[in-house]
Amino acid sequence: MDDKKKADLVVEEQRRRKAYWIGFVIALIVSIGLAIGTFFIVKDGLALDWEKNKWRILADTFTIPGVMFLMVFLLVKVSDFGAFDAIAYSVRLVVTVIFRSNVRKSKLPANYRDYRLARMGKQRTSATFLLIVGGIHLAVAIIFIILFAVKA
Repeated sequence: MDDKKKADLVVEEQRRRKAYWIGFVIALIVSIGLAIGTFFIVKDGLALDWEKNKWRILADTFTIPGVMFLMVFLLVKVSDFGAFDAIAYSVRLVVTVIFRSNVRKSKLPANYRDYRLARMGKQRTSATFLLIVGGIHLAVAIIFIILFAVKA
């Protein structure tokens, strides 16, 4: 392998690592926002007495964002295995047929098999940050659930 290819691989790895950490920070900020929003919705919406139900409210506050991020992670994993490729290819084909006079002059692969091969060849940024953020929220929620069970 020559120096140019090695340098390109290093740059690509740095780009992928940077994308991962940016995704992690964004997911963490969004999850904290969801937790704060959930806190006020549960606290005000259920009109519960804070002293009697504070552990339950806090458990709900962290459970909802945790479960949401874990579900998004599972959807991304299912998508990585090609579960939605047929839908994506079909929609792109329909849009191309509607808005272009010649489908073959577009960048869309000629058939679904070629589309799948092209998608499998691309390396994607890992989405484990979604799992980590969701897991952190669920771990905190479990602590509050235990406190709620002990205090009740």
